[in-house]
Parts: sequence; structure tokens; C-alpha cells
Amino acid sequence: MALLEVHNINKRFGGLHAVNDVSFSVSENTIKAVIGPNGAGKTTLFNLISRNIEANDGKVFFQNKPIHSLQPYEIAQRGISRTFQNIKLFHGMSALENVMVGCHPKSRAGFLAGILRLPSSLSEEKMIRERAYEFLDLLGIADLAHLEATSLAFGQQRAVEFARALASEPSLLLLDEPAAGLNIYETAKVAKLITKIQQRGITILLVEHDMSLVMDISDEIVVLSFGKKIAEDHPAAIQQNKEVIQIYLGEDDA
Repeated sequence: MALLEVHNINKRFGGLHAVNDVSFSVSENTIKAVIGPNGAGKTTLFNLISRNIEANDGKVFFQNKPIHSLQPYEIAQRGISRTFQNIKLFHGMSALENVMVGCHPKSRAGFLAGILRLPSSLSEEKMIRERAYEFLDLLGIADLAHLEATSLAFGQQRAVEFARALASEPSLLLLDEPAAGLNIYETAKVAKLITKIQQRGITILLVEHDMSLVMDISDEIVVLSFGKKIAEDHPAAIQQNKEVIQIYLGEDDA
């Protein structure tokens, strides 16, 4: 069953057609990767799905319901969470506090109850703190909970960002270049984390340049070039696709 469906989505920036009539679907409880050279439109596609930017035309459906006209916070409330290519953690806040922020789309006590420190708000805050610890522990960084998030090593910051995204309890997690800036050891750890997340029943759509990571963990791959979809298949078929090979390696004169 398709959890996410993208139909003929387009985004133009002046004369640049960044995403050109792209359609694909993501099946429930799978890992799907979007790959392509720099400038292919991958991150723009993510921003269109999460409504960080507005499409010129096209439609997006999540759990069979249209989401292409919703606000980003409504997308999060529906069950879609994301990370960013450049890590975006809150400065001056601990790892735990960063993850607690991710829990708030599911909170119910309300702003006024929080200001007045009503029992309902205090009880919910305790629950949120406990849940945040659980997600830090899931990703193996509970011992870092009270350290300032932005002071952590790059790979640890990435794990905090993952934990914060998971804290909203999404059905679909969008990962924008999760291995960016990581060394081989850290990338291997990220691959294990992504697989672990998927095993919890969370569907994953990721953009990634590390082809070994993509081929190891993906169930399906979409390939973009100059904003257009040129291929969509399982990893073994993508590796043999002549057009994909040409894009990454260039023409073979021999």
C-alpha cells in the first residue's frame, strides 16, 4: 500500500525548472532513496513534500489524503517528519531539550496551561521528558542527554536530529543527506540507525549521495536528473540502468 504519492509535481524558479513533472510513490514500511547529481532537484523535491516551499502545480497524497495545500506544521501533525542536509539543532539547549521539542506536535495541554503551570501541563511535560529519553536511548546517545547539543561531535549531532524527528512519532520520515559530512565509520552507524528506525514500522524516504549506503539499505530508488525522473526501480536494476550510469560516469567513448 502506498503511504505517500507524488503526482506530476513541478517547481520553477524563474527560468529554472527545478522539479519537472515528477511522480512516484512510497510503499508503507519501506526505505526509498532519491538520488541524482548535484542540482538534480532532490532537496527541492523534499521541500515540496514537506511544504517548506510551494509547488507550481502537482499533487501530494499522504495516507490517501491530499497534503499539497497544508502548512508545514500541519504536515508534521499528520505524521511526516524530516531532517535537513545541514544539521539544524537549537543552540543553547541540551540534546534532551532538542528532542523534547520534537514531541510537542503531539502535545495536548496547550499554551495557557503551560504558562500557568497547571497540573495537566506538568504531567505532560514529565511524559515528554521521558519519551525524549527513550528516543535518545534508542539511538544510543542517552548518556549525552544533558550536554549542549551543538557542542557534540558531528555524528552525535546527526543522531540527536534523528531522535528529534522520531519524537513526533511519524509514519513517514524524510532524511535529507543523513550521511553528509560523516566519515566511513559514522556512515556505517547511520545506516544501522536508519534500518533500526525502519524496523520500528516507520517508512523512510531519503536523499543521499553515498551510493554504497543507498544500495545497502534501500528497497527502491528514484533517480532525478535536471529535475526530471529518469528511473525508478530496485537497487540492482538501477545499478545496471544505462541512463543512470551515463549520468554518473559520462559517455563511454569505447
